[in-house]
Amino acid sequence: MKKLLTAVALAAAAMTVSATPALAVETAYFYGSGIGPGPSDAIGSAEKVARMYARNTNWLDSQCYVRASDVRSHFYYYSAIAELYCQR
Repeated sequence: MKKLLTAVALAAAAMTVSATPALAVETAYFYGSGIGPGPSDAIGSAEKVARMYARNTNWLDSQCYVRASDVRSHFYYYSAIAELYCQR
């Protein structure tokens, strides 16, 4: 009986050890600001700045997307802030 319990315990330990570990997910946020003659130009400019920051820290464009943006109107131009969310 003792040998049977030992064999069952070893089999259970082997299954526990061989289980694959959970994959770690790395995320990051980058912010950029920009200006332009129209709202979409300002957002595009802000996104370029945020992507530049992401690329400088070894993130790929395919790993990032614009999560949020905010546009403000001024007298002759628009300003924007873009938030980039990256995950790998």
